[in-house]
Amino acid sequence: MDEKCIKTPVFTLETVFKDTVEVPIDVDFTLPDYCPEISRILKCRAAAGISSKSVSGRSVAVDGSVTLTVIYSDPENRISSYEYRCPFSKSFDTGADLSDGFVTAKAKSEYVNCRAQSERKIDIHGAAGLTVCAYARKSREIICDIEDKSVEALKVSVPSSMPVGYAEKYALIEEEIEALSTGKDIRCLIRYDAAADISECKLLENKAIVKGNMAVELLYGTADGETAPLSVDIPFSQLLEAEGANENCRVTAEAETAYLEIKPKFDSSSVAHEFSLDAKILIKVEIFCSDDISVIADAYSKKYEAAVTGDEATFTTLACSIKDAFTARGEIDLSPDSVVKICDVRCEARPGGTVFEDGCMTVTGAAAADIIALDGNGMPVYFEKTVDFSYGYKLPCGGEGLAADPKIGVISVSYNLLSDGKMDLQLQMSVCADVYESKTLSLVGDVQINENRPIAKEGRAALTVYFGEEGERVWDIARKYLADISEIKGINGIDEDELSSGRMILIPAG
Repeated sequence: MDEKCIKTPVFTLETVFKDTVEVPIDVDFTLPDYCPEISRILKCRAAAGISSKSVSGRSVAVDGSVTLTVIYSDPENRISSYEYRCPFSKSFDTGADLSDGFVTAKAKSEYVNCRAQSERKIDIHGAAGLTVCAYARKSREIICDIEDKSVEALKVSVPSSMPVGYAEKYALIEEEIEALSTGKDIRCLIRYDAAADISECKLLENKAIVKGNMAVELLYGTADGETAPLSVDIPFSQLLEAEGANENCRVTAEAETAYLEIKPKFDSSSVAHEFSLDAKILIKVEIFCSDDISVIADAYSKKYEAAVTGDEATFTTLACSIKDAFTARGEIDLSPDSVVKICDVRCEARPGGTVFEDGCMTVTGAAAADIIALDGNGMPVYFEKTVDFSYGYKLPCGGEGLAADPKIGVISVSYNLLSDGKMDLQLQMSVCADVYESKTLSLVGDVQINENRPIAKEGRAALTVYFGEEGERVWDIARKYLADISEIKGINGIDEDELSSGRMILIPAG
């Protein structure tokens, strides 16, 4: 009966390839002459980023780098640092057709070990993880209606967010950052970070306008041996070509810092009052068409013998987008060192898990705090501590099949040194999450009507008396007797699809 079944295409985004490989870090280098000698290494940080990726046929090539930052104290007990970049390039054979899809790549530092071989030579070993995922837009047809008067079809409306398109673009940022607030010359840059965030994404015909902000934080050493923090916000905007986009679509957008380099700008007298910043931000948008799809959950013939074949389909909809802020607080122990001054606190959020329960989404994890301080002798000391956090959000939707991949960030850090060698740490944190709801339904895959075999109706009464129960579906009653639903509702004056109370039902033979 295929010619009487009306079908509609349903599009889904499927993962066709995923692989994670290790990028080894094995380097040794000598500090340049302009850097002071090493007295003691305080911390070695490794930050991995993707600078570019390309797709050719079924192959994906990814280029990136691991930035190593060695923070140390020199013989004069001043805090200094040196940065070293390790480029990498990896290729992947996905074995999949990527012509109607897209590829994402993420790099993450796994571990790093650092030791000083001499006052100027450093040996570093570690690894970063590189994960590449390929997604393809798949289509399948499902029955949405049946054009046969002898067939009763149970139509169900299902909300669904079907992928329309994906677009990404790198935004290049070049800025000069002044450090005049302290009134002190720049001796060296100790550490820096930047977090990119999308504030607005507007869709036009086949285009997306994205606006956002890159929050830059850095710590530098002054000419008199002190340390000074500096924060600056740099706005950005970008126009992306997004085929299939229009004002009626829904969109999710995110930005990540793919490359970042900040250097002091020394003049001919070796004096610096500002920094030069070069950054590359990767902006990604996914576009969806959210609509209700009509599907056939069940069917039967009132006149002929029929073979109904079942099928299953999963429908996913973008239930809600969360953009919120919350506070995490914890007391951490800095003993046995006698800390008299905090030079720097850098925190990084590490989500642990996401749970959906009782209509709420709960995200738990820990914020890793890197603390540089001075002890009672003026010696730099370093601490690695964690503060647990938990964030809860009451969802506008409920049910099973909820999923999200929350992005947690640290907006600001405040602290108080306590008298007993402890520190009260308060974090203002951000959370961004797109919550998806998935439902798997049993559907009608095909209906075969045998018009040569009518249903035998001899001996059936013109009206059958049936005693229905509260909550019983009229569909189930009609299907049991292969009757016409509209006739049952009309004779019995029923408007609803379920009986609101137990009652007697008259069922016509048809």
